[in-house]
Amino acid sequence: MSSGDVEGEEQDGGKIRKLKEEINDVWNKIAMREEKIKPEVDDRPGWKTVRIFVSSTFKDFHQEREELVKKVFAELRGWCELRQLYLIDCDLRWGVPKETTSEVTLKTCLEEIDRCYDDNKVPYFVNMTCKRIGWIPLADELPPNLMKNYRLVFGLSVTEMEIVHAAYRIENPNALFLIRDDSFLNEIEDEDIRKEFIDEVQPRADTKLNILKDKITSRFSERVFTYKCKYVPGERLYSDYMTKKGRPKLELDDNFSKIVLDFFKERIAEQYPVVKTEIDEYLDATFHHKAFMNSRCGIILGVNKKSQRDLIIGRESILKEINDYVENEKDTSGSPKLIIGEAGAGKSSIMAKAASNVLQAMEERAAQPCKVFFHFVGAVPNSTSLLEILRRLLREIKPNSDFPETLEDTVQLVRSELANCHLGRVVIFIDALNQVDRDMHLEPMFWLPEKLAPNVRCVLSLITDSEPHVVLKRRQDFKIRDSEIIVPDLEPGKRLEIVNNYLGLFNKTLSTEQVVPLLGKKASSNPLWLRIACEELRIYGDFNTVTDFIKLLKETLPGLLQQVLERFEKETDRVLLVSTLCLLEVSRFGLLEAELLEILADKDSLEYRETGGEYNPEGSRVIEKRPHLPYAEWASVYRNLRIFLRPYGNPSEGRLDFYHRTLSKVVQDTYLDKSKSDADYNKKRWWWHKKLAEYYRYCGTYDRKVEEYPHHLLFLKRNAKYDEDKKLYCKWLQEFLLDMGAFKRLYDDEFSETLLYYWRECGDEKYDQMCEGYEKEIRQMEKDLAYAPHVTASRFEDVSRLMAQAGKYKEALKVAEDCRDMVKKFPQQWEDEERNEKLMYIYGHIAHIKSLSAKEIPELNDIISMHEEAIQIINNSPKRNEKKYKKYLALQLIKKAYARGGIASRCDAFSVSKFFTKNKTKKEMIELGCKEVEKAISLYQELKDYGHELEAQLTKATLYRGNKEEQLKIYKATRKKCREIFGKEHHLMCRLCFNTGIVYEDANDTESAYRYFRKAYDVGMKVYGPKHAMTQTYREALKEKKYAAVGKKLGHTID
Repeated sequence: MSSGDVEGEEQDGGKIRKLKEEINDVWNKIAMREEKIKPEVDDRPGWKTVRIFVSSTFKDFHQEREELVKKVFAELRGWCELRQLYLIDCDLRWGVPKETTSEVTLKTCLEEIDRCYDDNKVPYFVNMTCKRIGWIPLADELPPNLMKNYRLVFGLSVTEMEIVHAAYRIENPNALFLIRDDSFLNEIEDEDIRKEFIDEVQPRADTKLNILKDKITSRFSERVFTYKCKYVPGERLYSDYMTKKGRPKLELDDNFSKIVLDFFKERIAEQYPVVKTEIDEYLDATFHHKAFMNSRCGIILGVNKKSQRDLIIGRESILKEINDYVENEKDTSGSPKLIIGEAGAGKSSIMAKAASNVLQAMEERAAQPCKVFFHFVGAVPNSTSLLEILRRLLREIKPNSDFPETLEDTVQLVRSELANCHLGRVVIFIDALNQVDRDMHLEPMFWLPEKLAPNVRCVLSLITDSEPHVVLKRRQDFKIRDSEIIVPDLEPGKRLEIVNNYLGLFNKTLSTEQVVPLLGKKASSNPLWLRIACEELRIYGDFNTVTDFIKLLKETLPGLLQQVLERFEKETDRVLLVSTLCLLEVSRFGLLEAELLEILADKDSLEYRETGGEYNPEGSRVIEKRPHLPYAEWASVYRNLRIFLRPYGNPSEGRLDFYHRTLSKVVQDTYLDKSKSDADYNKKRWWWHKKLAEYYRYCGTYDRKVEEYPHHLLFLKRNAKYDEDKKLYCKWLQEFLLDMGAFKRLYDDEFSETLLYYWRECGDEKYDQMCEGYEKEIRQMEKDLAYAPHVTASRFEDVSRLMAQAGKYKEALKVAEDCRDMVKKFPQQWEDEERNEKLMYIYGHIAHIKSLSAKEIPELNDIISMHEEAIQIINNSPKRNEKKYKKYLALQLIKKAYARGGIASRCDAFSVSKFFTKNKTKKEMIELGCKEVEKAISLYQELKDYGHELEAQLTKATLYRGNKEEQLKIYKATRKKCREIFGKEHHLMCRLCFNTGIVYEDANDTESAYRYFRKAYDVGMKVYGPKHAMTQTYREALKEKKYAAVGKKLGHTID
């Protein structure tokens, strides 16, 4: 070897040593910025989303990515669904267009990892390496704000950045590393093919790779696996349709798929264990509303340099005014506080921050108990339902009480409770009240009493001059000036502060020449417009034309949103973008990301086509296994829309919907042709409802089908052009309702309002088809050996209760008695206590059904026997002291006493009922009934269930039919107690007054009867409203000739 060769080797060795030092220096800097994070076990019930980020260089790992996406993740997805988990694999190999800037390319990768953090706390991450290190951005390709936000170090490749951000820095236990053995390269003779697997920059690439592998192996030794593969000459992996060029095909080691599948099953199972507890719907909804509240607190209208979360610029005075209202214990006005403003004014952020502040304050003052209720309309599924809102509110203020079955009864109970001077301290926040579903039978805001109780504070946000706002302003005793807080336009100084702070986060500033035209636009006073405009400026690339760009920004919020959507269309796949927007718009409760990926995968079917109004659903394609849209294509759409989308419902569920209804209106006008005509609008909507109906007919979980499928079928039915299509959609809906999986989720023990409504919409007004269909289903279950008898019996009971709710008592009784016989026939299917409890409820149910139609003494006698069977089971049960058993015992005692009263009323004073084995006289029957009522009253007092206690007193009074003095004595005492507990305006007060009037009527005391009928009417007007059936009953009584004469004499009028 010559001296020149030796010198050359020494120089090369010196370069490599220097290169190693440089690379190790980069990793040493990373080590200084480490922060360990551990996964959190999430055992909350409900569906959640799991994201797996796939990391590797793109060019050389197509085979492995295909294996993961089409085989491994497909199998893992099925496993996850059994655990109520949605799996989304983040594969960005086709994700970023070539013309995209370096900043956008890097952000695309890193932001997807951020989403993995958001959903799963610690990312699920798989990295694959071999002989390529990939793109190493130059210094001028790395934006300073990106380096700072992600704590990056110059000198890393993009793949290394992914590893550092997702795994290395936090020692991520959910990270898997796969190193491909490079010996397969020896089999490749074609040099061009070899180059696809080897970095062009040598020896730097080899050196970086060796150090990277050493770092990974030393930190994640138990999660690093080496696998082998073989090159398959002459075969291509797939064809690139643009270049007609295939990819080299590799044959992977069998262990590759098994390693990945086993690893992620183990890690996912540990973080998301299977929980077999029943879901508490109230706690689940409260959790979702709190998550939404926290997210809205983070939606900043401006940013304080010290805190990016805690300051809402320009709204400080409103927050103080709300806090003063809540804290002022001397305020006895009884008025709510209304937060009024236009769309995009920032009301939801104000409400979220105010509620959060009150919650924090109450937690700090635990010695002063206060209940804080918050509800964000539209934030979670079913949150626009007035019944859902009021039931949640009742659960908060009366946690141990039963709720009424109907909306009307719930409204009057809430109204009474909020006016009850004995109610403890309660603070109520309800946001976006104008978005509550309208009930045609109730006046908006009737649930809110004219005057709140002294301890109640109620903060409501509404759009200016929306229907509920107008209704409240009409109230005579409503002090509008003192009650309203109008969210004002942002002052110029505050607007400038927001612009400077927002753009300052990204090291951008505007000159005075640029600020003036921006803030000179009228819409700049709207926080949402300003935020969107700032974001558009932030991403605008040509500083030399920024001023011209500002001048082109639209002057209105809808106009600016439309302008932004036009930009999105140019930057991403227009078909996917428009389809996503239209699908979200026509959906009932938003769509899961996993659902969108399946629907959007069939891109050829997404273009709107004129159909002439007719559509044959029977011709729809049945796709048993739907493909998924490549995630990279979806990532492009999501990246653009993300600032306008909210995680609807459970934040980890992956459901998406629009944050602002203004965007909904823009989508309607721009893509659904609402601005053209109603006919065009309905045609476009019909098309997209059809897409979702097709999807949910064959796909989706029962939970999602129940939420969405009937909604789309009903729209199609109502807007179908031909009767044949309408009948077909009704048939589809009936088939779905008869599916026991759907029935189980739509049935409600209290009252199945939604399920009965769907049957009526099918044209089954009398519920005959419903009864016939469900009886056929349960009879088939009875024959099917696949169903255990105890499962079948439970379904029999549910169907019977539904029939009773529908007023089909004969059918309900038959099914209930069969259910009873089934439980008795198969005692081995239950534990003793479980069987007895089932029989207890069935006996009570049978008695209830019979009581609804009983007229003769034998029937009443049979009812008493059923109640006695239920009571005997309770008395013999070791659980008899549990709360639910005591409540059910009290109910059975009252109903039994009522039946005794029915028998007594049908007997002469001294006659003996031959239908009783113990031959009780009428007097003895009444005495027995009174004892049973007294026992029930004692139980309700023990349970502090005052409402049912007073209802028991009503039953007691009915036992003394014909005994005026005793009845009036009971009614007087009960009215007094009702005033003390619930106040004067309560539904029980209506019944008490009306029943008292009937006693006087029977005694021919017309004036006294009128006086109490009038009291019932006056209270009913406030409690039920003028159109309610009970109010109508009271009104008709007053219109009778003899009572009308008394009213005229007293100068009374009837509204």
